[in-house]
Amino acid sequence: MKKLILLIASCWILTASYAQQAKTIRQLNGESIPTAALSARLNHILDSARLTGLQVAIINNRQTVWTGSFGLKDVEKQLPLNDSTVMYAASLTKVVFSYLFLRLVDQGIFDLDKPIRDYLKLPIGEYPKWQELAEDSIAFHKITPGMILSHSSGLPILRSIYGNKLRLIAKPAEKFYYSNEGMNLLGFIVEEYTGKGLAELAKEEVFAPLQMNHTSMVWEPEFEGNFSYAYFKDGKKYGSERRKSSRAAGSMTTTAADYAKFVARLMNKKGLSKKVYAEMFSPQIRIHTERGFGPRRDNLSTENDKMSLSWGLGTGLFKSKYGSAFFHSGHGEANQNYFVAFPDQGISVILMSNSENFENAAPLILDACIGDRYSPFAWLGNLDH
Repeated sequence: MKKLILLIASCWILTASYAQQAKTIRQLNGESIPTAALSARLNHILDSARLTGLQVAIINNRQTVWTGSFGLKDVEKQLPLNDSTVMYAASLTKVVFSYLFLRLVDQGIFDLDKPIRDYLKLPIGEYPKWQELAEDSIAFHKITPGMILSHSSGLPILRSIYGNKLRLIAKPAEKFYYSNEGMNLLGFIVEEYTGKGLAELAKEEVFAPLQMNHTSMVWEPEFEGNFSYAYFKDGKKYGSERRKSSRAAGSMTTTAADYAKFVARLMNKKGLSKKVYAEMFSPQIRIHTERGFGPRRDNLSTENDKMSLSWGLGTGLFKSKYGSAFFHSGHGEANQNYFVAFPDQGISVILMSNSENFENAAPLILDACIGDRYSPFAWLGNLDH
């Protein structure tokens, strides 16, 4: 009997391993590509684009079927990157935080349409970090969690761009302005109102249930055993991010394989009520600008109207010939990441890189992995270089 149990267990392990390392990948056009050919293609792209390292996780049928790691995690020591090497997630954190917040909405702790001022213990002017927002209290009092998650609160991306003064740059709900400041403010509100840190909440609500064992909102001691350095375009070492405090806008450390578990969760419509899930992936604000970032973010354009580019609650949204899709990028000093999911096709790809050269090569990598030629890379600025 004991031998039979061991045999069954062994077969299960082999099946699980095979399930995560499929021999072929189904792409958006319905054709399949051998993973051996995909690996060769990715190695070629890395070499020609001078990417230091890349992690890839591909989802077919709404589950991870293949993961691969390429290049180095430490150039000086010539240490190869592997699937368990933790990397800085940058703004991929925002999607996790948004999902976490929506779980709290489902639990009745927060309301998407209630002004955020109602959740603060003190008037906004009494918080040194955000006291300048009191100068336009009428507008500030209109900001809701839903506006922050959809980047329509009117808060800027970073106060440092505006002389280190935090003020609204648009009326709430008027325009799309990607905002780290807004996300971090809502993260603070969650911590103050619940009495729990984001690291604790994320572990309870997301990481532990999904067995994301290489993921945390803050740097963990166990990460020291297998982490990646990041490198600038010229190959010089930037270092590695070790965030000691949680930031909703971007403090998470993870792997592509771990993050794929989270994306698959979203694709399978698990973890949220039907109502809240529908809200998360419904357009909250349409985007009619040339770029999402930089000086051209105020230039009006119709070039993205055909794809109905918009923002939901925590993710970007667009339409393609293969159905609706959701996406997000992650941009650190040198770490650069991207994921896109096509739920109707059950296909997604998660990319994490330790190289500043990633964004230039991202369109080629997406095309090679799943045949995606629809992600809004022009709007993201990837094609400007």
